[in-house]
Amino acid sequence: MQVLHSFAIVAAGFAASAAMAAIVPSDLHLERWPDASTTFDKPIAVRNAGDGSNRLFVVEKCEAIRVVKNGVLLATPFLSLDPSCGNEQGILGLAFDPDYANNGTFYVTYSAPSGDPRLGAAADQVLARYTVSGNPDVANPTGTVVLRVPDIASNHNGGDIAFDAQGYLNWSMGDGGVQGDPNGFAQCNGRKKADNNPASCHDTSGSGPNYYLLGKIIRIDVHNTTPAPVPANFCGKPASGAAPYAIPPDNPFADIGQFPNDCAEVFNWGFRNPFRFSFDRQTGDMTIGEVGQNRYEEIDFQAAGSVGQNFQWNACEGLHTYPGNATPCTGPAGSVPPKIETGHSADGTYAIIGGYVYRGPIVPLRGQYIFSDNVSANIYVVANPGAALPTWTREILAGTPSMSPYGFGEDEEGNLYLTDGGGKIYRFVSAQTGPSWTVTPAPGPHGAMSPAGPQTVPENSVVTFTLTPETNYGVDAVSGCGGSLNAPLQYQTAPVTADCTVTATFKPTDIIFQDGFES
Repeated sequence: MQVLHSFAIVAAGFAASAAMAAIVPSDLHLERWPDASTTFDKPIAVRNAGDGSNRLFVVEKCEAIRVVKNGVLLATPFLSLDPSCGNEQGILGLAFDPDYANNGTFYVTYSAPSGDPRLGAAADQVLARYTVSGNPDVANPTGTVVLRVPDIASNHNGGDIAFDAQGYLNWSMGDGGVQGDPNGFAQCNGRKKADNNPASCHDTSGSGPNYYLLGKIIRIDVHNTTPAPVPANFCGKPASGAAPYAIPPDNPFADIGQFPNDCAEVFNWGFRNPFRFSFDRQTGDMTIGEVGQNRYEEIDFQAAGSVGQNFQWNACEGLHTYPGNATPCTGPAGSVPPKIETGHSADGTYAIIGGYVYRGPIVPLRGQYIFSDNVSANIYVVANPGAALPTWTREILAGTPSMSPYGFGEDEEGNLYLTDGGGKIYRFVSAQTGPSWTVTPAPGPHGAMSPAGPQTVPENSVVTFTLTPETNYGVDAVSGCGGSLNAPLQYQTAPVTADCTVTATFKPTDIIFQDGFES
C-alpha cells in the first residue's frame, strides 16, 4: 500500500503542549508479535473472531488472510483472494459476524480483480460474505457478494468494516480518489455522474456511469434480505431479484417517502478517506481516522446511538475551510467538526491511521484512544476521548520503532496490535496490568446472543450482548453478571470482577401460545 497521498512528503516534528500531563504508562512499549522473526506480506489489519479460540487473523493486503494460533503463524491461509492491488487497492477489511461461534460467517471487503466487469471507471469496491469450512482454521474459498460500489480511481478506498453494538455492519468508503473531490461525491447522498459539478447531486442524465456511496460510512443489516421488488433507494440493489441485505430502520435516509433520491445504505457522510475506524467495545462509540488532503488530518467521533452525521469534507479539511484553509470552517448546516486536527507542516502527520479506545489488560491505558500516522510513524495517545470535550488533546508515545503503520487491531482480551507495512506486527506491552475475567453467554432455546462466544475482558470492564429471538419469539428473561437491559434487545453487564455467565430465555409472542393453548 502506498502512502495515502499523492503529493510530496516533507518531514516535520510535533510540538506537544508543555502543560500536557503524562497520560501513558511509563513502561508502555511495542513488542514484536507473535515473535521477533515472523513477518507478513503488507499486513493491513489484525482481527479476532470473538469465538473464544484466542486466534488472531492478519489481513495481508494483496493476497490472503492468515491465522496466528497459539502464538504460531499457520502455513495455510485462512482465505486466499486475488484482488486488484495497485495504489491503495487490495483486501481492505475483515469483520467476523457477532454470532461467528455458531454460524461461522465473516465478511471481507476488497477491490475487485482487474478482470471483473466494472460499474465505474476503476475496480469496484466489494463486500462479500464467507463461511468457515469443516477445518476451523480454513475458510470455504468461495464467497457471496453482498454489495458492489462503483469507483472512479484506485485511491481513497477506505474499506474498513466492523459490526456495531446493534449487530449492523458498517463499511467505510472514500470519496473515489480524485483530489479535492471535484464531483462532490462526499456531500451527495444519492447517485450522480462524474461531471465536476457538485450541485448536480441527483442528476443521472447524460452518458457514463452513476456513482454512489462514495465518501460515506455505510450501515446495512447483513442478517436479513429485502425481497423483490427492492425499493429504489437501495443504491446497491441488484438488477433483479432480492437484495442480500436490509436497511436499519434508523438509517438517516431509510424512509423512501421522505428521501426518494438518497441512498438508504448511507449512515454518515462527508468523508475524504475514512481509512480505519473502530467501535469502543465498552461504550459503542465510533472513532474514525480521516485521511486529509493538502494540509490537515483529522479524527472524527460519533457517540453510540446517534445517526446521520455529516463530517464536512470537502467544505472543510480538518477545522479549516477547503480550499483556502481559512479558519474556522463552519461546514454545511448541521455538520460535525473533528475532535482532533493535525497539520502536515506543524505536526508532521500526513496520513492518519485510526486506532482504538484501549480496553485491554494495561490498567492505566484503559479508556484512552490510540492512533498513528502512516508517514511519521508517531503513535498518539488521547486521554478521555468522548463527546463531552469539543476537542481532544494527545501525547506521543516515545521510543517506538521505525515503521509505516497500516492498521490496528484487538484480540479477545483487548490487547492492542499495530501493523507495519514492511511486514512486522507489534503488540502494546506494559507491566501495569490487571486481572481478566471470562463472561459466558448462555442463551436458551428459540434465540441467540451475540457475541456468541465467551468474552475475556479486563477487570471492571462491561460487556454488551445483543439478543436475537427467533421469529414469533421475544425475550422472556435475561440475567447474570449484575447487568440490566439498556435497550429492548441489549443486555449490559455491570463492571466485571469475576468469571460469570449471562443467561437468556425466550418466549412465544403469540398470546395463544403463551397461554398454553397450543396443541
